[in-house]
Amino acid sequence: MKKLTDKELAIMNVLWECGALSMRDIVEHLPEPQPHFNTVSTFVHRLERSGMIAHRELGAKFFLYEPAVTRDKYAELINKESVNRFFGGSYMDFISCLVKQQEVSVDELKELINMVEKK
Repeated sequence: MKKLTDKELAIMNVLWECGALSMRDIVEHLPEPQPHFNTVSTFVHRLERSGMIAHRELGAKFFLYEPAVTRDKYAELINKESVNRFFGGSYMDFISCLVKQQEVSVDELKELINMVEKK
């Protein structure tokens, strides 16, 4: 699965938050300045070809578009790719980097340890 562009991610975020929507509804839910309908349509069809979005036909030329991949599944795949690419597959090195950059607090680390121990 490829990494989404910012525009593709904006569309996916709308669908993950709202569920199935028509093309017009997708455009309306996008942040300002809203892109042109045809631009959104191009991105939606590209996302559909890549397997990120599916559609249901409700009538002649009326479709609802919905995510085919959950936000969690996408995040999992992107995170795994990043860890493999930048940390040689080592989650320990990844977490160590976050700790060194002070992106993870001691309390958060304790919570992670509790999660691992319960698993």
